[in-house]
Amino acid sequence: MGAPWYSFKLDKSSGRKTYILSARELSITWSNDPLYWSWRPVSESRFKEVAELRMVSWLEIRGKIGTRTLTPNTSYSVYLVMKISHREYGLDSVACEVSVAVGSRVQSGRVYLCQKDEKRCKKERLFQREVQDEGIRVPTRREDGWMEIEVGEFFSGEADEELRMSLMEVGYQLKGGLIVEGIEHSGILQG
Repeated sequence: MGAPWYSFKLDKSSGRKTYILSARELSITWSNDPLYWSWRPVSESRFKEVAELRMVSWLEIRGKIGTRTLTPNTSYSVYLVMKISHREYGLDSVACEVSVAVGSRVQSGRVYLCQKDEKRCKKERLFQREVQDEGIRVPTRREDGWMEIEVGEFFSGEADEELRMSLMEVGYQLKGGLIVEGIEHSGILQG
């Protein structure tokens, strides 16, 4: 029997479920080609292996899960759980398009996978290059040492529906150094 490709956590006080799909459960374009991606163990990961981007110009990550596995009548946030390697390049050049869809309801947005380099920001201002970065999310550090970036939010109702998530950057900018652990679905605490 192989290692599980998902992780599940239950908050005992609220009853909310957190569900993480591993990188192996995701559809990552060209992930089976060792020229573009490598699969390797990382000691800090909850999974047997993670996907590390070597080099692509077309980055596309998709995932899906049935809402029946989640807590009904609960709002959820969806996060890409990731790290950036020391060999990172091109991840802060162009924002990625992200979306979360349940049935016909779709929420979309834009994210940078890496914080922009301060030197590059100064250079862009110097040459007065117009950069539209408002509303574009960036990764934040998690308690477990990984980073996360919010892909979107959705409401898990009573019906069993398919939840689809995607992250895409399909320009011609070469990029590398993204390490993908998986996609997390975490219940939002109402306060």
